[in-house]
Amino acid sequence: MICQRCHPAPILRPYVKEYLVLHMKFGKEIPDPVKAYPVNPEEGMTFVIRGTKTAETVETGMFKVRPKTYVFGLPNARQNFHLPPEYMMVHVRFQPGAIYKLLRIPMYELLHQYIEAQAILGKEINEVEDQLAHATTYDELPLILDRYFTKRISRVKFGFEPIEKIGSIILSNPQAFKLSQTASDACLSFRQFEKRFERQIGVTPKYFARICRFYQAYELKDICQDMDWLSIAVNTGYTDYQHLVKDFKRFAGVTPNILIRESNLNPERQLRLNAGFAGL
Repeated sequence: MICQRCHPAPILRPYVKEYLVLHMKFGKEIPDPVKAYPVNPEEGMTFVIRGTKTAETVETGMFKVRPKTYVFGLPNARQNFHLPPEYMMVHVRFQPGAIYKLLRIPMYELLHQYIEAQAILGKEINEVEDQLAHATTYDELPLILDRYFTKRISRVKFGFEPIEKIGSIILSNPQAFKLSQTASDACLSFRQFEKRFERQIGVTPKYFARICRFYQAYELKDICQDMDWLSIAVNTGYTDYQHLVKDFKRFAGVTPNILIRESNLNPERQLRLNAGFAGL
């Protein structure tokens, strides 16, 4: 079993943030594992090699089986993932705006959508699925995806413009984002800048910064569980604890402490799998 984050090939790093290789097995006598999945600043692609994942949108109570291989934009609602006793996948985390750059699909059309990959990428994705299914070691999996995505980016006709990197800048430091200053630097009006950003990311820049700040707070507490919530709030740019609680209720549907308790029951935690980086 494995839960391993892997760097993509250097040529891909403007597009692909990382790969996550995950393979989990639970005993058949154990109830199907459930993973808490709050709103987060992620767009990506998932290749399921073994098992089937069912996503529950907590707010509506709706369940939906995910395709074998799918492309997705930003989630805008809390979900729980219900997994089978054995589940294996490779998850591609793209840089903000990279799917738009690769596919020229307005990302607001993919907001909280999980689209079968073949419908977007064509039948060539079948060959990638076959190679992943027949890989004999975990180390082969990111290399297969490196080859595929290197071919994909070779078809991109234009390089990155400065405005296309703003999503990544906000992701790394949402507290410093100032809409008026960024729009002015891009020589655009507020509305022009927002429309372009929504096309590339799927939501407005202000809302994206809010998601990023919430997720930073969640990750910091998840890693440093002895840190008190007021310190978490201050360290991630919240004016006070109550504003942090408001974002947790909006993006996770529960209070901060409840989300951390739920996350501690995530299947990779139960199996003591460490999502560290591989030297690939």
